[in-house]
Amino acid sequence: SEAIFILRETAAQFERPGLLFSGGKDSIVMAHLASKAFSPAHIPFPFIHVDTGHNFQEVIDFRDQFTEKLGVELIV
Repeated sequence: SEAIFILRETAAQFERPGLLFSGGKDSIVMAHLASKAFSPAHIPFPFIHVDTGHNFQEVIDFRDQFTEKLGVELIV
């Protein structure tokens, strides 16, 4: 509940927040918390992925499918 509170406060207080998203387990948990924090509305900030070029194609495919399913903007 504290993480959900922080996500809501961040969205309310900052002009252009974003959530760093690598597609790993920690990022997926943060995305899930963001989804819970703003449900039933959409997440009000984009996910940002820094593509180093060292990811497996499966990770990139999962990232794209996951963000599309959530309906969130993805900035790569």
